[in-house]
Amino acid sequence: MKCKICNSKEISEVINLGKQPLANKYPKNKLEIINEKKFTLKILFCKNCRSGQIKKIINRNILFEDYYYLSSVNKKLREHFQNLALKIKKYNFVVDIGSNDGILLKPLKELKVKSIGIDPSINVGKMANDRGLKTFIGFFDKNIIKKILKKYEKPDLIVASSVVTHLENPKKFAKDIKSFIKKDGTLIIEIEYLQNFLKNLEFERFYFDRPFYYSANSIKKLFKNVGMTLYDIEKINVHGGSLRCFIKNSINPKITKRCKIILQNEKKVLSTKSFQNFNIQIYKSSNILKDKLTNLKNKGYTIIGYGSPARVSTITNVAKINSNLIEYIIDDSPLKQNRFSPGMHIKILPRKNNISQLTDTVVVFAYEYFNDIKKFFGKNKVQFYKPIPFRKL
Repeated sequence: MKCKICNSKEISEVINLGKQPLANKYPKNKLEIINEKKFTLKILFCKNCRSGQIKKIINRNILFEDYYYLSSVNKKLREHFQNLALKIKKYNFVVDIGSNDGILLKPLKELKVKSIGIDPSINVGKMANDRGLKTFIGFFDKNIIKKILKKYEKPDLIVASSVVTHLENPKKFAKDIKSFIKKDGTLIIEIEYLQNFLKNLEFERFYFDRPFYYSANSIKKLFKNVGMTLYDIEKINVHGGSLRCFIKNSINPKITKRCKIILQNEKKVLSTKSFQNFNIQIYKSSNILKDKLTNLKNKGYTIIGYGSPARVSTITNVAKINSNLIEYIIDDSPLKQNRFSPGMHIKILPRKNNISQLTDTVVVFAYEYFNDIKKFFGKNKVQFYKPIPFRKL
């Protein structure tokens, strides 16, 4: 067995999350529930490049051609990409890989920055095109590069936010980027940070959509192999704490001090032993969550959830939490409403008419947006909880 990022044999299984469904597939009826598939979710850790990766990779076509994640329903994410657009407005031609519903393309268009998107989701990509946000629908590969280069020049900036973690073949992606981007062009990659998973006990960020989980060192090694250089890193707040990595299509750019510090620190923190300890904590925290919710239910509390991101699937399936404990989950995405959570099949409902005076306990799955969520409950007397680790918000 070899690491699929750096080819090292120093890779071993460190986490087992048991049988898990596909986290972004929300069944809508009994037939889809019956036909729902589950697979064993095991995580490997590479000591050489300090990456995590899923042992069994699910075909990307199954996962992404029909997709239920819309970036723009999230106010904080909209603000994040509006701010990013302002930072990159100096570039001549921007390509956003994994552009979703055009969350970055829209502010770039408003700033009159020439930009296009690439996204594999047929339904979501159509939404962007219908709004006049030029999106090529398909996976980022040589075929789509050829299509784009028939109409456009090479980009001097490529953005890939929360994309590389979803890839089936990271090395091929790096080669394709190298062939697509201008000489001395810049690639900006945003990754949910593997080191924060351990620090914050965020095992819920592991699911089949994402075969790879990156450290700064793994990003550095991945692109060094194709003659590109990680030269700067910015810590950003989205998705519970992420890294924005700046990679130059050059072998000798100046490396920033903050980049060097992050790379060095990882070597002390990310280890096989730290992941093995993490695996133990996963099951302890899951048992605590179920016990606390059971106690609240037994005392007569009415419990609902708020937010149905993919992490709901991982948390509820590990902890074995279903509608006996959480009556329903409110979510603001119309694509998820009136469907069921993967695996545990908790009903997902819109906010309208579903915030009741009877609701006294809310498990906030989309906890990083708690300040916005809390406002929806007005003066209702509600206790809010973060699921993992379980605590009052």
